Amino acid sequence: MGFTETGSRSRVRGMKMLISILFIMMAHGCGSSDDGNGGGTGGSAGTGGQGGTGGQMFSANPPLTIGGDERPAEVDIPIDYDPAVSHPLVVFLHGFGTVAGKPQAAFFGVLGMVDAKDLVLLLPDGTLDEDGNYFWNGTPACCDPDNAIDDVGYLSGLIEEAKQTYNIDEKRVYLLGYSNGGFMSYRMACEASELVTAIVSLAGSTFPNGADCQPATRPVSVLQVHGTADSTILYDGVPGAYPSAVDTVGYFASAAGCDTGSPTTLGDVDLVSSVDGDETEQVAYTTGCQVGVDAALWTTQDGIHRPVFYQPGSGSPVFADLATDWLLEHSR
Repeated sequence: MGFTETGSRSRVRGMKMLISILFIMMAHGCGSSDDGNGGGTGGSAGTGGQGGTGGQMFSANPPLTIGGDERPAEVDIPIDYDPAVSHPLVVFLHGFGTVAGKPQAAFFGVLGMVDAKDLVLLLPDGTLDEDGNYFWNGTPACCDPDNAIDDVGYLSGLIEEAKQTYNIDEKRVYLLGYSNGGFMSYRMACEASELVTAIVSLAGSTFPNGADCQPATRPVSVLQVHGTADSTILYDGVPGAYPSAVDTVGYFASAAGCDTGSPTTLGDVDLVSSVDGDETEQVAYTTGCQVGVDAALWTTQDGIHRPVFYQPGSGSPVFADLATDWLLEHSR
């Protein structure tokens, strides 16, 4: 797929954050690509440690890069990180293109949630193709048709390493993916359900055939956020390539035992600054579901593939706030 997606994770504060986001906004306004392949900010392990809830000792000053030399991943922790407190883990998965995880996490407002929600944020990058685009092996449709990269194995390994490095609540491990990252989030829900509590997919989708998605353990809660005017990953899906947003959520709702004939309408919310009014309809499937598992669909009327949720300095990142709230409501 020849589309380029948008884009900083790190301990960014004040003016550094503003400059980063403004740079991204200007680049996208010109239709060009950013180079989001930022190096790690690896910190050193602290000399002292404190025990977590399971009795394991964690450093008060853990490294901020994990994953080894071949595919390192940056990690952002709360500024007042307490190794004696168990934290939720959010893995942010970028979309396909020249911009990787760090700048996209800034663009969508996810970086600001680390301190606001006291969570640990993991920011891996996909693999570079021959054209300089980062991609995940989500499904053949998006974006590794040769099925050449074992990203399920890579991400599973990162999650396990994160749990050994930081005090992570194993009952609250989440994925938040955009486009190709949304596809990859669904694949993790299909193939690594023992590790993942819930996912949010923004403008992503899943396998066209339900037989290709058979969670081995308890089903994963899913939230799909999708615009009806998305011309890259179509809201209505593409037969044989990927299902519609409605069918995608319906499949996971059914897998969780939910009654898909009894959705709950939660009202509309204003997520996108470029569309007037409360343009996003929230629908949830919670009736009859297995305990602790559900599914939801947020449909943005006239929403495009790369929504602008907020302008720098003009307000709070509503999408990141609501999406992480939704994730944090789920626990095993």
